[in-house]
Amino acid sequence: MDLAFNLLLVLIIEIPIIGFFFKRKKRTNAYVFALLINVISWPIINVIRLNTDWNLLYVQCFITIAETVAYIFFIQCSWKKAILMAVLANTLSFVATKYIKIPESLLKKSDEISMQ
Repeated sequence: MDLAFNLLLVLIIEIPIIGFFFKRKKRTNAYVFALLINVISWPIINVIRLNTDWNLLYVQCFITIAETVAYIFFIQCSWKKAILMAVLANTLSFVATKYIKIPESLLKKSDEISMQ
């Protein structure tokens, strides 16, 4: 459940940040590509995080660079804008997923659900 909640946090944080940098005409495209880029990069981060002992900060830096390149090519924005978007979005989502956790009391166990 933690991984699903983290993905939700990442999408809720990063997609609006990316959209904020574009005018209304290009914003829909930016939303779609931000969603696709994050749906691809998020599993990569978690596979690396769960299967290796690499420092998560270095992995996040690599993903930020990869997302910057993806924004440049797919959204066709300047490299300065792409760097700013990727660093801001990834920093905020990294901090959020590090410190915002879903309380255990909100999660019901399957035994509790079937008894009601």
